[in-house]
Amino acid sequence: MAEVYGNVNVNYSYCKSVAQLKSAADYILGTKKEQIKEGIQKTRPDLYGAFGCNRDNFANSLLITRKMHDKKYSRYKQKDILAHKMSISFHPDDNDKLTYEEADKIAREFAHQFFWSKGYEAMWAVHTDTEHIHVHFLVSNCNLKDGKSFRRGMPKLKEMSQFFGEQCRERGLTHSVRDTFYNEERTQERKSFAECQMQKHDKLSFKEEIKTYVRLAMNSTGTRTLEDVVEMLKKIYLMDIRLKGNTISYALPYHAGKTGKAQAVRGSKLGNRFTVAGIRQYMQEKEQKQVEYRRTMQDIEEAKQYLDDYEEWREETKKVGDSFYEAFDHFQADHDVSENDEEIFYGSVFQEFNEQWQGNSEAVSEKKSEVTKEEKVDFSKLSLEERAKLLPPPTSDQMAELKEYQKRMGYDESKMKSMKYKMTVYNEFLSEYDYRKKHFGVEKGIQKKQRNRGR
Repeated sequence: MAEVYGNVNVNYSYCKSVAQLKSAADYILGTKKEQIKEGIQKTRPDLYGAFGCNRDNFANSLLITRKMHDKKYSRYKQKDILAHKMSISFHPDDNDKLTYEEADKIAREFAHQFFWSKGYEAMWAVHTDTEHIHVHFLVSNCNLKDGKSFRRGMPKLKEMSQFFGEQCRERGLTHSVRDTFYNEERTQERKSFAECQMQKHDKLSFKEEIKTYVRLAMNSTGTRTLEDVVEMLKKIYLMDIRLKGNTISYALPYHAGKTGKAQAVRGSKLGNRFTVAGIRQYMQEKEQKQVEYRRTMQDIEEAKQYLDDYEEWREETKKVGDSFYEAFDHFQADHDVSENDEEIFYGSVFQEFNEQWQGNSEAVSEKKSEVTKEEKVDFSKLSLEERAKLLPPPTSDQMAELKEYQKRMGYDESKMKSMKYKMTVYNEFLSEYDYRKKHFGVEKGIQKKQRNRGR
């Protein structure tokens, strides 16, 4: 009969302090303050149990065992492993064939087989608060007889998964079993035991070195296709690449195998991301992301331009007494326009106000210009916009313009001996000078004259 496997999960963090241990036990039984306050019922009194200890006081029973064998533990500081957490789960499609009582029976057999029969105290609880039935376990890390630590390596995990799969098959829980032990991810990068050990000691294996170079080439701005990646790996990283159909292999010339030749490794051995199909897919996704990025940056630049244009227009069309928004409120009141009227911003109402507002602003500006011709103007009290409207277009002679600016603004010549004072005046002059060039649209002409003079 073919082997079957069940879903046994051990990817939980260890309990390394008394606080973590008690918190885990309370969570499994549904006795945490938060759970009680929110009315969450994780299990029932007949659906949890323990071997070798008090099922309602698992943490203290475990600590007594550790004291018996002179095993250390800390109340809050994470030091030694006190207990392991794991779970088994059933597929929701098997709920019609499985009762909570039957799940508890399977959990009891599982705990007895792998924990209590080997001298380790264990507690379990069937959870009833989710769509899929599952069981949580807490296993002591200290053997009751000799004090040895509990080991749950890959062979043991495979044995657990196979045992659980057999239990499910015997009960007709066909959706809760699978034919293989591993559920491999497409993007998962495989690592051998030796590689894991090297990584643990902060060392880089030759496979990891190859992966690093391939990743760099794939993420380079100069690569867009599989062929570009291969070319960069050859030229920049001096790698030996063999590309044949849908198969690719990598080799580092300075890393020799037992035969003395460069040791090569296929992309499929490094992970699906490093195969021909994986690289092509990644490059397509990368290109798509770059297109989206360029489009986003273009939208941002356009939005900035619109904002700059709006701020400039707003400054040019500002009325005396009323702000833009106050004037619009008055306009709405005068024309009896509702706040909820969609025509305000999407139709003729706003357009009519906009034209009226700009017309009034121009009239005010013309009137102000007429007044300033007859009266002496104090330029130091005017804004850059107001000065630009009263002054003629700027010339290309910057020093002459600076002298005129000093006279206009009434700066004291006696203070010009101070370098700090000179720089302050000069910076203010540049602000006005640049604004006038922009206002009159003569910046390009001035630059052209300066270039011709330089020739």
